[in-house]
Amino acid sequence: MKDLAKVFKALSDETRLKILLIISKRTICQKGISKHLGISDSAVSQHIKVLKEAGIVTGIKQGYSVIYIINEDSFRDARLFLKMINNIEDDTFIKKEKLNEIKLNCCANCKSNKKCCKNRGI
Repeated sequence: MKDLAKVFKALSDETRLKILLIISKRTICQKGISKHLGISDSAVSQHIKVLKEAGIVTGIKQGYSVIYIINEDSFRDARLFLKMINNIEDDTFIKKEKLNEIKLNCCANCKSNKKCCKNRGI
């Protein structure tokens, strides 16, 4: 789950999403990304660093440049997770037995009975 959280965290930035879109359409170096987005090389470098740490992007050295490509395997668990959210029968990440063990006693776990969902009629 930690790797999955890293992927979603890396995807939570608009600029990184733009970088991924650019990389998905063509192989491109950092300088090309910088020119296309109109941001500094150092800003692109920091975004690429986050994407690489999450395993989303891989850099391939070609001469003096590094060309970036998307690592498709990094999205496998993210796709499974999103499918699991829509499929109540899928227990890939959370086992149904564990969910059944959780006692959903709102009042017992509530820190403030005045704000409790049960007291509000929900």
